[in-house]
Amino acid sequence: MYSRPIVSCLAAFWLISGLSAAAQAPNYEFFGSHEEVLIRLEAPLTSLKKQRGDDLEWLEGVVRWEDEAGVAQSTDVKIRARGKYRRLRSTCHFPPYWVNFKKSQVKGTLFDGLDKVKIVSHCRDGFSSFENYIYKEYLCYRTYNIITDRSFRVRLARIEYLDTERKKEKVDEHVAFFIEHNDSLGERMDATMFEGRHVLPSKVSHEDLCRAELFQFFVGNTDFSFFTGEEECCHNGKVFIPNGKDDEYIPVPYDFDLSGIVNTPYAIVDPHFPNLSVRDRHYRGMGVSRETLQDTLIHYDRKKDEIYDLWQNSGLLEGADLKGAIRYIDEFYDFIRTKKKRKREIIQKLRSFEVMERAILEDIEKEKQEAEQ
Repeated sequence: MYSRPIVSCLAAFWLISGLSAAAQAPNYEFFGSHEEVLIRLEAPLTSLKKQRGDDLEWLEGVVRWEDEAGVAQSTDVKIRARGKYRRLRSTCHFPPYWVNFKKSQVKGTLFDGLDKVKIVSHCRDGFSSFENYIYKEYLCYRTYNIITDRSFRVRLARIEYLDTERKKEKVDEHVAFFIEHNDSLGERMDATMFEGRHVLPSKVSHEDLCRAELFQFFVGNTDFSFFTGEEECCHNGKVFIPNGKDDEYIPVPYDFDLSGIVNTPYAIVDPHFPNLSVRDRHYRGMGVSRETLQDTLIHYDRKKDEIYDLWQNSGLLEGADLKGAIRYIDEFYDFIRTKKKRKREIIQKLRSFEVMERAILEDIEKEKQEAEQ
């Protein structure tokens, strides 16, 4: 049966987040704790696993847990598969999914304030080793939280799954984690998520962009774009517009399962870099000023001890997984601290803002012409 979850205190969260009380949104207490959430999800999971196309329906379910006093609690929820690559059957047998809570039912509970949130699931049934990939991706999010508050917060969970479509009752337990909703992050930053398909580089905050792009280098991810996407902007990243401003857009990375530090067995390299392996790093940052790049590198260096402490002392990784992750972080800091390597791996690979701006403007004009035909 599900175990008792540990609920964080509000004061501890404010200490962690570093945000003023006036900026708090109702669900930040949930994401303010790093304690694992222990719950049971009872839902038509067979149908969830079959949700691979578009226009997916919401499936009715129930989430159960015990409060601090050990009293059983429950709430009605709706769930639906999400994602793209991880929703492919060849990638994950069990897709990541949305959980839609009923606010009226969770008021005053562990999930108070939560509405619609993402769950990163275990991906493949019957493979206990996949827990380590979930832990590593979770730690990637936590690492970017160390770099900047302008980042998605996460909370680890252990979920007992009961498939209501199976005749024989069987409970499977897997690790997962919750991800803060776009609207919540936007409220916390006093910003609104960009809804178009293309973002002009001239609109983006160079400081936030450099931090986000250097983080992609840190985790070893080449599969991202903060300027454009197939259907909407962006790819493995979101962009937010500060309220009252029409510049200084804030890029925020997410989805790190294809990165080198996570190194999932289904990870692939961006097709633009066919000579790279998943563990190879390739810097794809824009040509910010020397001062901005230097300040960003110094910022990462100052966060070094905190980052190492997170990975080494979280208690989530051990053995080869821990050693491999630490070696990967060692390599990153060797790159940014060694002048010759820094020049070769980062400075010489900076991309032109002008070229990128021109390419995006051409795409916008092309789409406009096609729409008029």
